[in-house]
Amino acid sequence: MWEQFPTQVLAAFAVCLSQLVLIGWLIYEHRRRHLAEVQARDSMTELTQLNRLATAGELSAAIAHEIRQPIGAMVTMAGAAIRWLSKESPEIGEARDALTEVVATGHRAGDIITNVRKLFGKDTHEDTPCDVNTLVRTVLALVYIDLRKWSIETQLNLTEQLPSVNGNEIQLQQVILNLVMNAIDAMVSAAEPRILSIMSKLNDDHNTVVVSVADTGSGIDMANLSRIFKPMFTTKARGMGMGLSICKSIIAEHNGWIWATVNIPRGTIFHFELPFLGGGQRKSS
Repeated sequence: MWEQFPTQVLAAFAVCLSQLVLIGWLIYEHRRRHLAEVQARDSMTELTQLNRLATAGELSAAIAHEIRQPIGAMVTMAGAAIRWLSKESPEIGEARDALTEVVATGHRAGDIITNVRKLFGKDTHEDTPCDVNTLVRTVLALVYIDLRKWSIETQLNLTEQLPSVNGNEIQLQQVILNLVMNAIDAMVSAAEPRILSIMSKLNDDHNTVVVSVADTGSGIDMANLSRIFKPMFTTKARGMGMGLSICKSIIAEHNGWIWATVNIPRGTIFHFELPFLGGGQRKSS
C-alpha cells in the first residue's frame, strides 16, 4: 500500500510523525519535571519541618539538662534558709547568705538558657578575658554541698598566673560544671577514697591553657571513649546524653579541644585546652 504514495509524501509524513512524537515526549517530560519539582518542594518542606522539630527537641533537652544543677542548688539553699529561720533563735545572717546565693544562682540559670539558645543558633556571644582558675573555684563553690554529701575529697593543682583565655565566661563555667558534676555522679556509688582532682597548666607547645578534671569512679569503657561526646549518647540510667556534647560544642566554638582519658588506677580524666590571649591559634600536635 505504501508503494502507491510518492516518496516526498512519505518523507513528509515521517517528519510529521517524528515531530508529533517529539512534541508528545516534550509534554511528558515537562509534566514529569513539574511533578518532580512539586514532590521535591513537598519533601523539602517536610524535611525543614522535621529539622525544626528536631532542633527544638534538642534545644529543649539541652536547656533542661543545663539548668537542672542550678535549680537543684537553689532548692537546697532555699531549704537551708527555711531551717535557719525556723530555729528558736533564727540565724538571720546564714539565711540571708543562702537566699543571696539563691538569687545569684537564679540569674546564672537565666544566663545558661540564653547561652544554650545562642549555642544552637547563629548568634554571636560576647567574648571577654577569662581566668580559668577563677572559673574552677566558682564551680567548686556551687557544688560544695554535693561534695560534702558524698564525702568527696577535692584536690586542686592550679598553676597560678596563667594567661587569660578569650571566651564567654558563663559557657566556659558551664563546661567545668558539667565535667565536675559528671565526676561526682561517677563517684556516688564508688568505693572510697572518692577524689575529685582538678588541674590547670600552660601548654606552650600548643599556645593553650589546659584544664583537667579527674575522678576515681567506675570509669568509662574504652569502647565508649570515642562516643561519649556524641549527642544523646549516655551510659547513665537517667541521662539524656547532652552534657558532653554541649561541652564539645562550646569548646570548639572557643577554638579549643576536649578529650577524655583513663585515670589510673580507676576513674576518668576529662581535659580541655583553650588558646590563651596573645598566643595565636592552637598549634597542631
